[in-house]
Amino acid sequence: MKRLSNLKITILSDNFVSTLIPPLIGEWGFSALIETDDTRILYDVGNSGYPVLYNAEKLGIDLSKIDYIVLSHGHSDHTGGFSNPELLKKLEGKIVIAHPSVFEKKLLNWSGKLEYIGIPMSLDEMEKHFHVILTSQPLEITEGVIFSGEVKRYGYDEYTSGLFTARDSSITGDHMKDDAALYMNTEKGLVALTGCGHSGILNIINHAKEVTGENVYAALGGFHLLSSPKDKVVKVSEELLKLGKVGPAHCSGNLIKSLIAEHKDKFLDTGVGKVIKF
Repeated sequence: MKRLSNLKITILSDNFVSTLIPPLIGEWGFSALIETDDTRILYDVGNSGYPVLYNAEKLGIDLSKIDYIVLSHGHSDHTGGFSNPELLKKLEGKIVIAHPSVFEKKLLNWSGKLEYIGIPMSLDEMEKHFHVILTSQPLEITEGVIFSGEVKRYGYDEYTSGLFTARDSSITGDHMKDDAALYMNTEKGLVALTGCGHSGILNIINHAKEVTGENVYAALGGFHLLSSPKDKVVKVSEELLKLGKVGPAHCSGNLIKSLIAEHKDKFLDTGVGKVIKF
C-alpha cells in the first residue's frame, strides 16, 4: 500500500468549534475534507449541511472541486447535508462511496419514541445526482486511501444501543453494518478516520491492520463513547494511548477527550476549523 507523503484533514463540521479567526460554526454532526497530493475526499456531509457550506467558504475551500464523497454510515447527522439544496448543487455529479446498508430505514429510540434518523434520500434519488458505489468490501479509493467497507468485529464493544432498522412491517436492532472508516497510509503509519465509530473504535483499529497489513499511527473522528460507563471509557483510552496520535470528535464524549488530553503529545484537537497534517 502506497505511503502518502502529504495528508491534510480539515474539520468542516463537528459539535465544537476550535478556531477564533475566522469565526466558524458547529452543529451536532460531522464532516471532514481529506486532501492528498492529487485527491480530495469529503467524508460525510454533516447534519444540516449549512456549517459545511459556511465553514468551507470561510476557509477558502471550493467544495465543487472535490473528487469523492464517502459516507461513514447512514445516520442523518452525517448524511443530512444532502437535503441542503445549495450543498447538493455544489456536490452534484460526484462519486459517492458507501456501504449498501446506508439506505436502510434507520430509527433511534429517543425518549421512548422511535424517531427516523436515516439518510434523507433513497438510492434512486441519490443516483439522480451522483455516481454511487456501494460496497461492503474494502476499496482503495486512490493510492494510499482505503474505504474500510464493513468493519469486522474482534470482540471489542460496538455502540448500537437504541438503534433500530425498519424492514417492511418489522423493526429489529441495527448492528450498523454500514459503519465505515477511512484508512490512510502515511510515512508514520495508518491514520484511521471514523464518523461515529458505531462498530467500535478498537474493532476499527484491528480491522485497519488486517486490511492493510500496516500499523495504525493515529485514530480520529467519532468514537461514540459519550454514553459508555467510565470504566469502559478508561479501558478504551488505555488502548488508544498506545497509538501515536488520538483525536476524539463528535460523539466521543467529554470523558475520553479529557483522558486523551492529559497526554498533550498524543492529543489532536478535532473541532471545526482544525487542519491536521500527517
